[in-house]
Amino acid sequence: MKRLVMTALALVCLNGCVGFKSASPQTRVEKTDTYRQLLGRDITPHITRTERSEATREWCGISLWLVVLPVPLKLPVCSTYTEAAFGHDRFGDERVLMYTTHSVDKNPYLNACGPFMFLAPIMHGYEGNALCGRLP
Repeated sequence: MKRLVMTALALVCLNGCVGFKSASPQTRVEKTDTYRQLLGRDITPHITRTERSEATREWCGISLWLVVLPVPLKLPVCSTYTEAAFGHDRFGDERVLMYTTHSVDKNPYLNACGPFMFLAPIMHGYEGNALCGRLP
């Protein structure tokens, strides 16, 4: 076991740097002024119907970076769409109460570790220490 750990550590040191970038799904809900007005008048907003845009597939997962070679571990399994939820305002008119956006959050940072990471502060925007950190 000790030999395996030492071999893995030596390989990481020979590669120079190992890192990853990730892309994960995220949902953002935005409530409209009509929704907030109903809550302000102690009226519970009720969703009567929703309209959803055509969903598209996006790649999500992680990409490993070994020195300068990316190894993608991503699959097109995430879907992106927008959705509008309708309900009645205080006068009984149908209005949009909420907008929902389901998208893939692409992390702009490269999270990396390696023996030469002490040189990374030369780059603008580096966050981390001498062994591991984030690069923009």
